[in-house]
Amino acid sequence: MEGPPVNGPAGEDSAPAGSTSADATQRAAGGGAGSRGAPSVRLRGAGAFAIDPAKGEPANGPIPSPRARPSAASSRRWRNVALGLGLVLAVLAGATGKLLLSAVNHGSASVGVTVSAVASAETASPAPAGQTPATPSPTGTPGATGTAGATGTAGASSTAVATTTPAPLVSGTASPATITFHEMMLDSAADSGGMARTFAFTSDGPGSVSAEVVAAAPLANLKMCIQVNGGPQSCATGATPGFFTMAPSTGDQAEWIVTLIATDAGATPVADVAFTWRTKAPAITLSDGRFQGAPNPDSLRGFTVTFKARAAGTVGVIASWPPVSADAALTLTDVTSSPGSTVGTATYPAAGSIAPAYSHAVAAGRTYQIQVLNTGSDSGRPDLTTTISFP
Repeated sequence: MEGPPVNGPAGEDSAPAGSTSADATQRAAGGGAGSRGAPSVRLRGAGAFAIDPAKGEPANGPIPSPRARPSAASSRRWRNVALGLGLVLAVLAGATGKLLLSAVNHGSASVGVTVSAVASAETASPAPAGQTPATPSPTGTPGATGTAGATGTAGASSTAVATTTPAPLVSGTASPATITFHEMMLDSAADSGGMARTFAFTSDGPGSVSAEVVAAAPLANLKMCIQVNGGPQSCATGATPGFFTMAPSTGDQAEWIVTLIATDAGATPVADVAFTWRTKAPAITLSDGRFQGAPNPDSLRGFTVTFKARAAGTVGVIASWPPVSADAALTLTDVTSSPGSTVGTATYPAAGSIAPAYSHAVAAGRTYQIQVLNTGSDSGRPDLTTTISFP
């Protein structure tokens, strides 16, 4: 999957590919410029004006009286005052300079992140539909299981719960990673049981970060909110809302939370959501997803993602869907060219999770699709949480 058509820097824009049901979605123009930049302000100077000379005075105004020359003693007094003021100002300037240097060297708590929304933005707004974005609990990372083309089973794993941890500190240089969630069914904020889809990922060092709805069908008002390091949310509403921003310049890592929900009553559109961020070890967690079974469409039965491997390595998937047990199936497909070719599968009968993690080797520069579906009968609204890591 190529990078998303986000409003990022040159070289990071690419249209998502590999959507599993192209006729179910349609490309929509991005939202308005929104909060892309502050409006320019033009300061107007005072207008010129003229005063008519008083009656009986020359046209050029009254003739000034000769200015009195100050005495020598008065000049000395003023010179001493000026020297004293100059000394005070010099001391104050030195102290201010030390304070500024300390703030630069140790980091200022007031350093913020400038967020540019692709659609109209509402800064520091509450979480959508009264929902509070959930931060994954920091406990384990995906392990390594599975082989190419192999089919595995997960027996008595219904009680296992997959949890995630922020990307580990690893050596190397951070570079942009892109992943797209395809045809994801969104809940309506008016739905009493609806939940905002929540995405969490970690960026390494400074650099651009984007999150954007790149396609939706049918078109409806969607609300996307973004938050970094537990700070205030910035939200954008529109048919295809999104954000282009920069990671904080201080610190080695930044934790990002993105939520997405439909705001129109009764609207349940499907959307393609793309993320691009600089990282050494790409991993993203989806929370509050759907994992309903048949006869629902795939958009309610699980998730489908595409990504392009930056280097040769291993893709990993963990997932859980409490409180039910379900028959789950995972398929890994190379979709670099059409038609794609299946390179790995796994099944999890009567399971409550994919645990231990599924993993499979992938090649550098290839585009892959991962699909995880509930292949059993409709089981209501289990709460799906999954973490996907890739090279």
